[in-house]
Amino acid sequence: MSKLIKIRAYEYAELNDKAKDNFIHSMWDMPFEAETGEHDDEGNMIIEYDYFGEWDLEEQIDFCESNDYLFNKYGKLIGHLEEKDDE
Repeated sequence: MSKLIKIRAYEYAELNDKAKDNFIHSMWDMPFEAETGEHDDEGNMIIEYDYFGEWDLEEQIDFCESNDYLFNKYGKLIGHLEEKDDE
């Protein structure tokens, strides 16, 4: 038997500093790769790594909004719990 429950979800901008720190900490293991457009001495493309925690707050908010991230009050992603009607 399934039950319908309500869960309070927050956008990144609504989180307190501790919750934001928790999410930033979880993102350190997932850097974003970016090609620089330059090549090394062997002709290989140089790739730089960009980290969510190094971005300013506005960039972090924009990233989370564009990816429709929802969080619990502790900064854990909970968007995967969302169920939408197919109407």
